[in-house]
Formats: sequence, C-alpha cells, structure tokens
Amino acid sequence: MTKLGFIGAGKVGTALAVRLSGKGYPVVAIYDVKPEAAQNFAHAVSGCKVAGGKQDVADAAELVFISTTDDFINPVASELKWRAEQMVVHCSGANTTALLEPARKQGALVGVFHPGQAFTDKKQAIENIAGATFDIEAEEPLLGKFKELAAALDGFWVEVKAADRAVFHVAEE
Repeated sequence: MTKLGFIGAGKVGTALAVRLSGKGYPVVAIYDVKPEAAQNFAHAVSGCKVAGGKQDVADAAELVFISTTDDFINPVASELKWRAEQMVVHCSGANTTALLEPARKQGALVGVFHPGQAFTDKKQAIENIAGATFDIEAEEPLLGKFKELAAALDGFWVEVKAADRAVFHVAEE
C-alpha cells in the first residue's frame, strides 16, 4: 500500500490519517509546527512517527497530504524537494492545484482531496469523515488513487475542475 505522510495535524489531516490507517494504509510520518499536535496525531495513528521537519515527511512518504491552513499550502510546497511521480495533495476546498505548482515543477503529481463537510473538532472529524463526499481535482494516475481513498473511507467522490472549484466550494457551505 501507498505510504502516507502528513504535514499539518489539524482536524482534516488527523481524521484522514486515523481512518486510512484503520483501512491498512501505512501512515509513516507527521510534522506540525506545534510539537504537541504532532505527538497527539502520532499517538492516534499506529506506526506513525513524528518527523523532525517537513522535508522528513516528504522523504518518507509516497503520498504527502499538506493539511495545513490554506495560507501555508503554497509555502510548504515551495520549500520542499519533491521526487518525480511523488503524490502531493492539499485538502482545501476553495483552492486549486495551483498552490502545489512548485511540487508539480519538480515532477510530483498534485491534487486536491477535500472532504465536502465542516468539522467542529478532531473527534467529530474522525467519526464523520467516513461516508463523506470528497471533491477531488487531479489527473491520472492520482485521480484513480483519490477514488481508491474515497472508497476506503466508505465515501463518495465528485471531480471538480479548477475553474469550478471556488463556486463549488461556496455551494457546499
């Protein structure tokens, strides 16, 4: 199975990691600017290690979720070294893959995997992410991986093109 890594230990990242780990996906690394958040994430996800830095997550994982707040997605994508064919994903519903252009320029496959619902806290997110509808933006082969992840989460998916993302996101709320 694809090794997953997370940069950002917020509600969405934590819920995805806990649920996907429970479905057999190895979550190998987490980094967060708040060490306590990273530790709590790692304790909730079997086999996950707290990384010393963001690059350590990128080096360890085949698919990296940048699950930070929107303002940090592009800076994270810009400052890291990515591998050709590595998968780099953000979870922002309002933003396109354009935020990940620095990773794409290095040969990474980039996409958006956004659960189309709001979460009040991490516990509620972990409980309710299963069965969600994910709005996804990616090209093959990453698009197929997203469909696989949505199915593993007992969820559904809808493909949203970049030009439609902002309007779609407003309609979700």
